[in-house]
Amino acid sequence: MYQRPHRLLTGLLLAALLPVGMAQAADKPASVNICTENEESYPWLLKDRPGLNMIMMRQVEKQLGTKIEIKTLPWKRCMEEVKAGTMDGLFKISFKADRMDIGHYPMTGDKPDSSKRMLDDSYSLYRLKGGKLEWDGKAIKNADGAAIGAQAGFSIVDQLKGLGVRVDDGTRSADDNLQKLVNGRVAGVALQTLEGDISIAGKPELAAKLEKISPPLVVKPYFLMLSKPFVAKYPAFATQVWDTVAAVRESAEYKKQVQQFK
Repeated sequence: MYQRPHRLLTGLLLAALLPVGMAQAADKPASVNICTENEESYPWLLKDRPGLNMIMMRQVEKQLGTKIEIKTLPWKRCMEEVKAGTMDGLFKISFKADRMDIGHYPMTGDKPDSSKRMLDDSYSLYRLKGGKLEWDGKAIKNADGAAIGAQAGFSIVDQLKGLGVRVDDGTRSADDNLQKLVNGRVAGVALQTLEGDISIAGKPELAAKLEKISPPLVVKPYFLMLSKPFVAKYPAFATQVWDTVAAVRESAEYKKQVQQFK
């Protein structure tokens, strides 16, 4: 006759636990919708096969156990959709204070947490072989009033303006910017180093005429950004996403992919 209270107690415990389980399920979305730019940036983003960013995100997806839907968009539109909350996040993006209006970086205090970065990349300056344009690590010299070419929407544009040089950022493509340099329309071009090197090496007509200036203009970390509505709705999961990015970046599996990537 003592079984009924026991059963009632068990039922009450199950009923009490059910909302908790439901709340936990709501803390994790069924899928995450992320955008990235629709132009190539070797080795990170490629059109004909998965670049290292896609390889990383598929490993992140596997570890999270949550589907990540990735859409390629023009870079400015990708940022606009994250800001509007129609996309949950984007990659790869470097830190600029004004970009905090778009979405959330992984932060430590008031600074981005570089331990949660996707990757490190650099920008370099390119000139005509034998040209007078110089970069000494502090100032760009001998531009003689001509503009420096840069890709539209990229963070290097503001850095160049901060150095006091004119900037021509009317073109998105790295190849088109390099062609401007060959045609004498700009004094130099600032590109992400790997992309610039590959673009020049892959075209003999460019390799014969252009050269890279050392040192790099800047070396910086790049992040996965998550939208403000997404982080507000799934704060714990957002932290888990950034932690997983860091774990994948340092994993033996991903490092092997990086070493073997050609």
